[in-house]
Amino acid sequence: MRHVERANERGKSDLGWLSSCFTYSFADYMNPKRMGFGVLRVVNDDAVAPQSGFPLHHHEEMEIVTVMLEGTLTHEDSIGNKKELKAGEVQVMTAGTGVNHSEWNHDPMETVRLFQIWIFPNKRGPPPYYEQKKFDEKDRQNEFQVLVSGDKKDGVLFIRQDAVFARASLKKGKNIAYQLADSTHGLFLMVVEGKVNIGADRLAERDTIEITGESHIEVETPEDADILLIEVPMQ
Repeated sequence: MRHVERANERGKSDLGWLSSCFTYSFADYMNPKRMGFGVLRVVNDDAVAPQSGFPLHHHEEMEIVTVMLEGTLTHEDSIGNKKELKAGEVQVMTAGTGVNHSEWNHDPMETVRLFQIWIFPNKRGPPPYYEQKKFDEKDRQNEFQVLVSGDKKDGVLFIRQDAVFARASLKKGKNIAYQLADSTHGLFLMVVEGKVNIGADRLAERDTIEITGESHIEVETPEDADILLIEVPMQ
């Protein structure tokens, strides 16, 4: 089964300092038909205005992944981390038993753009955990670069869930295939930039597709494209 959501069908919010598009219900956006996809609960497309940010707030029992697209955020948390997150980096935070954190855009001119993604963990109660990593764009040219995984691997961020995050930068005409790690999983794919075809489904920038019941997909590229893929358990 497949479900396509166009970019302009997402929920929207504009707080002045923060402009967001929501794939799934979040904050004041409530759509009973869009409460998540398997263990994938939140996919927010955020833009943080200059000299503003997320004040200190609390999370628990959630795996939080931030994919930085543009700009720099300063992250601080209650477990002793103070880090700068830059474009091209990915952050993973296990909220576990509870963590307080803030993110701030200190730049006077530049807007920060990012994806904020929440996934339910496979176990409750671990201590909070934080990690970030810079991923080189050349390592995802016309192939999938694994960013986050439930398997502990060198060069890949760890998440407490049987999930896979991967990204690919594709040139026009360079088709690519993805084989699911588990055929019972679901597949979420967002077009970050450009256009792709997945079978009969045509996707443009920020369109998404959810796929279940398929163990393999083929992505065709009628033009240059950047895609983010998330494989998740459905229960």
